[in-house]
Amino acid sequence: MEAHNFGARATVLLVEHEPVIRTRVAVFLGEAGFEVVEAESPEAVWSILEARPDVRVMVADLDVAEGTDGLELARSVHLRWPSIGLVITSGRVRHLRPADVPGNGSFLPRPLPADTLLHEVRMAAQQRAA
Repeated sequence: MEAHNFGARATVLLVEHEPVIRTRVAVFLGEAGFEVVEAESPEAVWSILEARPDVRVMVADLDVAEGTDGLELARSVHLRWPSIGLVITSGRVRHLRPADVPGNGSFLPRPLPADTLLHEVRMAAQQRAA
């Protein structure tokens, strides 16, 4: 994955229970200029969001953890923090309707090109910064 730093220093909350995927995406987004905060569980998400009002984007796996739906997590986050941009990913689900992701968020099936992920995260950060 090649990253280009365009000076974006938005904070991204990365929610992924698979350590290898989480680390890979965190490094990629960090190299692209984002500050990345990692969470492996919904419980960690709430703690981080309470403590970090600077989070502008949440990138979350649809299958956050055993018995947890990432889309439901995204809906709950959007209700409490509507200014956070949402990017949902999944290696299992291939398609979601745009209306399924709250707050004009986006859905990306995996595997996905790194440039696509970067584009969507940037778009989410820019929408929330405006």
